Amino acid sequence: MSTNTLLSIDLATAASLPPSRATPAAVRQKAPASGKTLIGGCLLHLPRGAWMLMDLALVCIGTLLGDKLFVWWSAGSILTDYNQWLANVVVGMAVVLAGSIVGLYEQTTLWVRSRIIARCLLTVTLAMLGSWLVLNLLMYSTLSRRAAASGFVFYLITASGLRLLGHTAVREVKRGLLILGQGPLTGTIIRSIRRGAVSGYRLVGIAVGDPQADRGVSSCDIPIVGDIANIEDLCHRFDVAEVVVAEEASRNSHHQRAALACLRMGCRVTDETTFFESTYGEVPVSHISPNWFISADLKGQLQEHATAKRIFDVVVSVVGLVVAAPIMMLVALVLKIQGRGSALYSQTRVGQGGRPFTLYKFRTMNGDAEAAGSTWAAPNDPRVTPVGRFLRVSRLDELPQLWNILKGDMSLVGPRPERPEFVGPLSILIPFFNERHLIKPGLTGWAQINYAYGGSIADARRKLQLDLYYVKHMAIELDLIILLRTLGTFFRGSR
Repeated sequence: MSTNTLLSIDLATAASLPPSRATPAAVRQKAPASGKTLIGGCLLHLPRGAWMLMDLALVCIGTLLGDKLFVWWSAGSILTDYNQWLANVVVGMAVVLAGSIVGLYEQTTLWVRSRIIARCLLTVTLAMLGSWLVLNLLMYSTLSRRAAASGFVFYLITASGLRLLGHTAVREVKRGLLILGQGPLTGTIIRSIRRGAVSGYRLVGIAVGDPQADRGVSSCDIPIVGDIANIEDLCHRFDVAEVVVAEEASRNSHHQRAALACLRMGCRVTDETTFFESTYGEVPVSHISPNWFISADLKGQLQEHATAKRIFDVVVSVVGLVVAAPIMMLVALVLKIQGRGSALYSQTRVGQGGRPFTLYKFRTMNGDAEAAGSTWAAPNDPRVTPVGRFLRVSRLDELPQLWNILKGDMSLVGPRPERPEFVGPLSILIPFFNERHLIKPGLTGWAQINYAYGGSIADARRKLQLDLYYVKHMAIELDLIILLRTLGTFFRGSR
């Protein structure tokens, strides 16, 4: 999932480009598939049962190795011990069942590295709980905890490693993409794919509803490959795997019937906005209406999801405060010795529902940093002290926000809370800016890991697009992906 594509593409310019009579790349003879492409194609079509058998074998190998290496007091041979083998099967089946629950065996898992790691971690966590319940409460088995732990660790390393290797081959597979009609986002999608900013797709062209349309050429040198009356033939001829229906076309009955025909042929069919969301990981705020929120089925409004998220926040914040207490005391001591104001800095921010709350951070700027009024922070901001610059790069300045999370003002993952002085003007200039307050703000979030530190209206708009994607797709798996990538950012020292 790429989120580094420039979104400031001028669609009017794209539409005004003169038609080219050169043979479009999409209709030239395709080059022979590489070895990686063939392997990737095989992996994508590998049945779920094969992946399940592999996981079952990996878990059993891991428990056998653990029993051999760490359970030196066990009597007899593990190979002839019926109870041990039965326990191994239970652990293995727990992994397979947990993997099925979290979507580990879905084809889409292999397309994204972070998704592979997150789903493997969730699988192991659920499997450990499930196998413990079955073995200790129902079967009274004596499988060594060391052997079981070895099995889970071995599985986590090997299963995720093998899938990550498979990912390198799968990413070489190019799925045929056909666009029905033309809409406001068509130019962005076309240009991004052609420039290689969106991996995994081979652009076929555009299918139109006018049989008299000039076939073979269109704006941006993208071919009009045919009309929608022959949609089945087009999908077969160009090996189409995915179809994007343009906004205007989605309201036309002929295009709707063509889209249904593509669905019956096994193609994935989405509209422009949905494709944009799933491909770029953000929502195009300039091309949505209030109806988008009505049809999004926002998960954050479900009480069970909010309860589970709150429990997770409380547990992590309590553990985080205990673990980080010595570091926080050391940072406070250094800032106090520096003698430029109090160590702790409080600031009013806007939380869920637009309600203000007090956010706490370690002071990183001079005491008179905002004597001239509130301004956005900037790269290499002269107001930041040397110690403050280190705290920002290492993100240690945000440790006091664990208290905000414990109080319930914030969540671990969510949109970053903005200041009231900025929320007012931005809500006027940027459509749906206030809708980012539908959920609690977070210590980290989808926008923070995918976009650099923002200090302008354009940056605020781009970060809103990322925040709205999280508002719609928030889930435990996405939270785990964000936390893992946040840790990566922390170790790289990025800001």
